[in-house]
Amino acid sequence: MSFFFRILLVISFVWVFARGAIYLLPGDPVDYLVNESLIQITNEKNIVEIHKRMDLDISFLQRITSLPRSKSLINDEPTLPLMKKAFFNSLKLTFITFLFTFIFTLLFLYLGYLSKRWDAFGNAVSIFLASVPIFISGPLLLFLFSLKLNIFPVTGHALLPSICLSLYLTGFWFRSISQKITQYLPHSAVPGARARGLDEKRVFLFYLIAPCAGGLIRFFTAQLGNLLNGSLIVEIIFQWPGLGYLLSDAITKRDYPVIEVGLFTVSLITLISLQVGKWLQIKLEPKQA
Repeated sequence: MSFFFRILLVISFVWVFARGAIYLLPGDPVDYLVNESLIQITNEKNIVEIHKRMDLDISFLQRITSLPRSKSLINDEPTLPLMKKAFFNSLKLTFITFLFTFIFTLLFLYLGYLSKRWDAFGNAVSIFLASVPIFISGPLLLFLFSLKLNIFPVTGHALLPSICLSLYLTGFWFRSISQKITQYLPHSAVPGARARGLDEKRVFLFYLIAPCAGGLIRFFTAQLGNLLNGSLIVEIIFQWPGLGYLLSDAITKRDYPVIEVGLFTVSLITLISLQVGKWLQIKLEPKQA
C-alpha cells in the first residue's frame, strides 16, 4: 500500500467519523442542549435554526460529502475560522516547544556521550523533569517568572508555556533516545572515528546521531503531532488560545459544531504525523523497514 494511498485512507476515515459521529448519539443533540439550558430556545423556529447551524438538516450521506457550514452555538462564529486561529496558535506553541526540547535533549545527550558521570546526571535530571506533572510545574513557573520576577506576562505569551512543556518532554525524549543510542554505540563507527583524531562534536553528530536519523525523525514526527494536538493542560494553565484550550471550552459548553471540527483536526494531525514519520524512517533506514 503506497504512502499517499494510506494518507488518503486515513483522511477519509477520520472525515467520515468526525462528520458522522453525531448521528450515533441517542436522540436529538438539540434536546440535550435545551435540557441543560446551555442555549436559549423559545420556539420551533429556533430549533430549526440550530439544526441548520449544526448541519443536522441534511442526511448522513450529504453530511459526510460536504464541508462544514456550521457555527459555534455559543458565540455564533463560524467553526472553520475559529479552528484555523486555534490551529496556528498551537502551531506556534509547538514550534517553540519543539525547538527548546530538541536543544535541551541534544545537550543532555552530548554531555552524556562525553562523560559517564554526565550521563548519570542527565538520567537523574530527566527522571525528575518527567516525574513533575505539568499542573504543578506550570503554576510554579507562572509564580516565579510572571509574578515574582515579572519577566513574562501571565497570559498571551508563548515562551513560558513552551519552556514548561519542553522541560517536561525533555525528560522523556532524553531517556528514549539515549536507550537507542546506547544500543547502537557498540556497533557504530565511533571508535574508529575517535582513533583517527576527529573532533568529538563531529563524531557525535555524524557518526552517532546521523546513523540513527531514521528512527529519531520518526520519533520526533510522532511527538510533533502529539504536541500540536495537545498541550491541553499547558494551554489551560497559561490560557493560550490553541486547539486544546478551544476544545476544552467547547466540550464544557457542549458546543457540538466546534467539537466536531476540532475532533477532525486533532485526529488528522496525529494520524498523518505518524504516517509521515513511518515513511521518513523507511526512506532513511531502508534495512529497518
